[in-house]
Amino acid sequence: MAKDALQKIDAKKRDRIFRNAAAEFARCGYHKANVNVIAQRAGIGKGSIYLYFADKLDLYYSTFREAVRIQEKLFDSIEGMALDPLVKIEKLFDESLKIFPQYRGMFKMYFDLSTSGDERSLVDLAQLLEKRSARFFTAILKNGIREGRIRKDLPLRYAAYVLDCIYSTFFSSLACSYQGERFRVFTRQELSQNGDNIKQHVNQILNVLGTGINAPGDTRGNHSSR
Repeated sequence: MAKDALQKIDAKKRDRIFRNAAAEFARCGYHKANVNVIAQRAGIGKGSIYLYFADKLDLYYSTFREAVRIQEKLFDSIEGMALDPLVKIEKLFDESLKIFPQYRGMFKMYFDLSTSGDERSLVDLAQLLEKRSARFFTAILKNGIREGRIRKDLPLRYAAYVLDCIYSTFFSSLACSYQGERFRVFTRQELSQNGDNIKQHVNQILNVLGTGINAPGDTRGNHSSR
């Protein structure tokens, strides 16, 4: 756990430390990341980082916790909105795109978890990172079913998993070169950093979610398992 001293520093300084830590971990992976480089780019003394974190692993986990805090703030703001379920998901994409340039390193860290170490660490990180997303998407779907906007026979938790996969994979395509090329192979479209271009792709994804893949009147893909 990060030390108490971290809670006492200026919010901008704290944010600067975490964003530079994320950038270094994303660029080099956990094992090759250099704590001194992180400190230097964050504008603090090379030894000062240990005033706030016990060691490199503590900094790594704390950076993920900060990413979760940012994500929770985003989820909390959207959950309370009186919007159609698909509009809420669209809002999630829109708001995530706004913060993406500033927190690109955190997004990339998320998609490079295989560099983090042993399997136990990966399990712990999955629990830390995914539970809030699962609650967010499940809540949207439950509310949609209750309001008659989502079909009642939807396998709820699988649907929430699919939504999170779509969201995560799309942003991995923005954060990682390989995933960006993968997007191009599948869609035969370029995924540039142009806002209008990205918005068009988001609209196509949301159209698939809204209409499904079954032909009209075909119910063979409907399952009632929850």
